[in-house]
Amino acid sequence: MQIGEHEPDPVDRAFNAAKLHNEIHARCIRLESPPATINIELTGRCNFKPPCTFCVGKNQNGYEEPGDISDDQLNRYWPYLVRSQRVNDCSYGEPLLYPRIEEVIMRIKANGVTFGFSTNGLLLNERRSRFLVENADTIQFSVSVNAATSETYGRLHGQDYKALIHNIEQFIQLHKEIRFEQPLSSIVFSYIIMRSNQDEVLDFLRLAAKLGVKYIVFRHLFDLHAPGYICENFGQRFIYEKEMLPYADYKHIENQIGKRTEFKDLNIAYAWNAKDAFMAQQAETDIKIPCLFPWKFLSIMPFHDIYTPCAFLKKSIALPSQTTLEEVWNGEVIVGMRSSLLAGEIPNFCHAFGDCCPLILEHRFSQSDLI
Repeated sequence: MQIGEHEPDPVDRAFNAAKLHNEIHARCIRLESPPATINIELTGRCNFKPPCTFCVGKNQNGYEEPGDISDDQLNRYWPYLVRSQRVNDCSYGEPLLYPRIEEVIMRIKANGVTFGFSTNGLLLNERRSRFLVENADTIQFSVSVNAATSETYGRLHGQDYKALIHNIEQFIQLHKEIRFEQPLSSIVFSYIIMRSNQDEVLDFLRLAAKLGVKYIVFRHLFDLHAPGYICENFGQRFIYEKEMLPYADYKHIENQIGKRTEFKDLNIAYAWNAKDAFMAQQAETDIKIPCLFPWKFLSIMPFHDIYTPCAFLKKSIALPSQTTLEEVWNGEVIVGMRSSLLAGEIPNFCHAFGDCCPLILEHRFSQSDLI
């Protein structure tokens, strides 16, 4: 299918957005409107080999790297992608390896939809950077930095930190040349705070400020079910359970950063805080529901045969190979989640499988204070 062929009129997308807003206000648990944000897995390939030390799945014995999404798989979801507000690549790999990434972005853009992805930045060459800058009005991408020194970056990723910084500087320079004084809002720095890199957090923020990157996301290790996981890919003995910080430590780091005036011009989000980062992207100021993920978001991972209604859930609620989007969107699990949230309760499914969700983290931390 060519770009623009059989696509819905952009007015339909705006109508769906307004309809979803009204359905949420009406506290509907079954929706006629499609998801506003869709994550789609485009590739399973990665250019980092061996994998990063904290990448649990790829470091397991017997892991076989998937290829790229097939045209048939992708075409199945195009009617929903172009009616959404935002599409994110959620590849368990490097999206810039997907050979048709630019075609997908342009097709998404042609329908007035924003596209987002996360990259390790090592493939962000001059040509790709120029493309991203030229289309920066409808693209936002995060670069996984995770270090402020070559030594730490090497221990975590086994790659060339100077090459990464060069690519970022090149993108920023092209942005200045092509978009002049327009804000540098399309690039986000991502940093997973671990025990082995927590001492570089402030230097990382200083680096972002020096480069002119205004948007920062701090994350925590997401895989909380990795008992006994040890990786020694790059000379560091990485023990997952020891690298994870207690929730109180993450909150302490957040508070300490907030007290520093040198970072007042940075837009910093914390993935463990329900008031910002991923959960805030779904929130609406006039709707008092703890979490709007089940009304607005769906993640589709064809390689792993997974549907999830939340960025924090690891557990699949249905199989894309056996279930249509319509069936899962108003299926038993999501409808149950909506009902619980309308009652002001955290859904049972989230309690069971959403360990890294900020609502779950905050709930468990508050409960521990009572003991």
